[in-house]
Amino acid sequence: MRRPNLFYTFILVLMSLIIVDDIQAQRRSTSSRRTSSRTSRSTVDDRRRTVEKEKLAEQWLAIHLGNVGFNGGFSLSTKFSYGFEFNDRFSIGANARFQYDFLNLRGIPDLNLLSYGIGPQARIKIVNEFFLIGEYNYYSLNLFDQSFNTFRFNEFSAAVGAGYKTGLGPWTYGVHILYPFDEIVRDVNSLEYWIDFNYKF
Repeated sequence: MRRPNLFYTFILVLMSLIIVDDIQAQRRSTSSRRTSSRTSRSTVDDRRRTVEKEKLAEQWLAIHLGNVGFNGGFSLSTKFSYGFEFNDRFSIGANARFQYDFLNLRGIPDLNLLSYGIGPQARIKIVNEFFLIGEYNYYSLNLFDQSFNTFRFNEFSAAVGAGYKTGLGPWTYGVHILYPFDEIVRDVNSLEYWIDFNYKF
């Protein structure tokens, strides 16, 4: 009578061990799935952050100084531009510009003229350093006539040109020139030249 009791006891213990081992295996599997899920989630988050940083790095802000003149007075232009790079070669943006002219000519009162403009622009990179640029701007020009009376003239004009930039990291600097198509705009600056300071973020 003892043998059957021992046999049943042995079977019961064996089945209990199998069940316990199976439960522990399921726990380990669930834990590893959670860990791998956390890891994959972390990897996805890291990739998302990297993509977001890359997207942010495709924006740029630039300050330009140019068109300096000392012929019978003083002239200086400044321009601010902001844009997005859609790929390694093409970017679009907008710019706002201001030009101050001070005329000190003999026999007439001093003239202080402020012109400004705003409009979209596009850049196409040829190589890493050289690019082509095009703008289409609205100009509000402060001009003077033969009697040295000042007046304001508003005009739309396209301009095309080329530029060069270099530098390390997010900061670059360079130059670009623009040829305006409108004759009146060219009367103010027959050829625009700019010194560029760019920040990519």
